[in-house]
Amino acid sequence: MRRISAIERRAATGDAVVLVALTVAGFATHMTLDAAWRMAVTIVGSLAAWSVVGPFLGVFREANILNPRELWRVGLAWVIAAPLATFLRGLILARDIPPVFIVVVILTNGFGLLLWRTYLGWTTVRHRRQPDSISTKSPR
Repeated sequence: MRRISAIERRAATGDAVVLVALTVAGFATHMTLDAAWRMAVTIVGSLAAWSVVGPFLGVFREANILNPRELWRVGLAWVIAAPLATFLRGLILARDIPPVFIVVVILTNGFGLLLWRTYLGWTTVRHRRQPDSISTKSPR
C-alpha cells in the first residue's frame, strides 16, 4: 500500500475545510443556518462526491499538487463532482435540485478549491526552495 505524503494529507484536509466552509457560508447567506440536517446532507454529499471523483482524476497526487500546470485536474474534478454531490443531496432530501443550484455550486466551490490549491502549491514549492535556516558556513 502506498504511503500518503504530508502534502497529500494537507491537500485533502484543506479541500474538506473549503467545502465545509463554503457550504456553511452558503447557508448563512440564505439565512438558513438553522437547517442543520440540510446543511449536513449538503456537506456529506460534497465530501463524498469529491472523495470519489478527486482521486480518479489525480487531484491528491503530490506531483499534481505541486505542479501549477495540473490545476486543471481540480477544476475538472469539481465540475464532475458537483452534479454528483447535488444529486446525492436531492436523493437524500427527496427534493428536486434546480439547475441554477448546480451551476452556483460548481462556480463557488470550484473557485474556492482552485484558490486553496493554488495557495497550497505555491507556498509548498516556495518553502521547499528556501535554503535551510542553519548555515553551513563556519563562524568568523
